[in-house]
Amino acid sequence: MSDADNVFIQATDDLIALYRGVERRTLDLPFLSVMPFLIFIWAILRFYFFFLIGVLLIIPTNLVILVRNLFPGRHWRYRPFFLSHLYYAWLWLWRSEAPTAPFIFIRPLLDVLTKVHFARRLQRLRTEITLRGELSDATKSALQGRIDAALERWKTFRFTAIFSTVLVPVIIGFPTWWKDTTEFLVGLGIRLPTDLFVNFIGQNTSPFWRLFFGSLALGYLLAIPITACLAKRGLFLGRDPRRICFPGEEAGSGIYRNEREILGSVGIHTREAPIDLWLLGVTWVLGMIWFFSSWDRYVEWMRSISYDNTETSLMIQNSGTYVVFVVMFLIAALRRRRTDRA
Repeated sequence: MSDADNVFIQATDDLIALYRGVERRTLDLPFLSVMPFLIFIWAILRFYFFFLIGVLLIIPTNLVILVRNLFPGRHWRYRPFFLSHLYYAWLWLWRSEAPTAPFIFIRPLLDVLTKVHFARRLQRLRTEITLRGELSDATKSALQGRIDAALERWKTFRFTAIFSTVLVPVIIGFPTWWKDTTEFLVGLGIRLPTDLFVNFIGQNTSPFWRLFFGSLALGYLLAIPITACLAKRGLFLGRDPRRICFPGEEAGSGIYRNEREILGSVGIHTREAPIDLWLLGVTWVLGMIWFFSSWDRYVEWMRSISYDNTETSLMIQNSGTYVVFVVMFLIAALRRRRTDRA
């Protein structure tokens, strides 16, 4: 065999072995877990607690420690209070992770994302093997057979076919099906729980809150695939499988670097698409459209609870929140292009 044959054989073996190791780490993950969201809520509560204490004590406490450390003897450690939490958030962004938090982890979504990643890289390697003229026919045939076997193992559903053959008919026919079903159940004297909920929302909430609850449900629905993207990145960055939904805690490049070195040995250069940033950007745009489209209802609701601020001050406050998010988003997006974590 030529040197090119040996290089491609080694790259194929290493890449398949690398992906098998990644898959092995997902075997013990739960099918469904709310622990990532609970961990995030606990972190928020801790930050709020230490923030309230730190505002009152951070300066006098550290001033006393500074005076003590001016004298000989064992030095005391300074108390950062909530500053360590802000530093954690800054590292999260600087390591190019999306400025969001995990919600509910669903393992099948993680499996789909990892298999799509494996398939795209293996197909790219297979195309390179087919087009390389310096490889012998026997080597090409053997490597293509190995890659085809791996692709068969890690094949995923074809989303286009599923969308066109299953989801579109279901979406189109759902109103008719729902109407026929509800009429049939009402004819039997059964009052649907959804009717009770809708009546409760309609009678006991303002128009703003009814619109808010509907938009919130859509936001949480988008948070589930974003959580799967976070988990996929945490898995590839080498985190403990129990905390893979927090990729910003990992300082290295993990599997991404190994994959890049293997593919680079045969002249292939690829980068991962920032799907998590795309989904987060879509969620943010939808939220901004909802907010400004329901601005009058929001102001009316704020006035109904005796909020003293004027409409201008409310606009400034909410616009400031959006500006902060945009800055955080841009930091993560720009850093993603400059780091080895993709």
